[in-house]
Amino acid sequence: MSTALFFITHEGIASNLIRTGEAIIKKKNNNLSYAEIPMDADVDSMIENIENELRHLDLEEGVIFITDIYGSTPSNIAQLVTGRYDAELISGVNLPMIMRLLNYRDSPIKTLVQKALDGAVQGIQLNNPGT
Repeated sequence: MSTALFFITHEGIASNLIRTGEAIIKKKNNNLSYAEIPMDADVDSMIENIENELRHLDLEEGVIFITDIYGSTPSNIAQLVTGRYDAELISGVNLPMIMRLLNYRDSPIKTLVQKALDGAVQGIQLNNPGT
């Protein structure tokens, strides 16, 4: 089995990034879920919803939580949940990171985290330097 992936983002971000990533690599992924946090969310309810979703994943190989903005409500919720699991937490999701996470699903968790971070950073380029 693969490392579980759980995205905790603001509304509309996780679902769209995952759908786009799966369309690009042309395969659906398993052992993956997400929670999108409304602006007026009750934190305790969101944590309960996340815990319920996590019960549907295979966590034997660990879980990587991925959030959109470090220090935001989704990130803070992820920090509260992460400590309860054999987990890693990455903030600052972008599409290149998603591509790496989906393409290297069978890698050990530490390798998968590094691939995701490398993809995220390498995916940011300045195309017109000096203008």
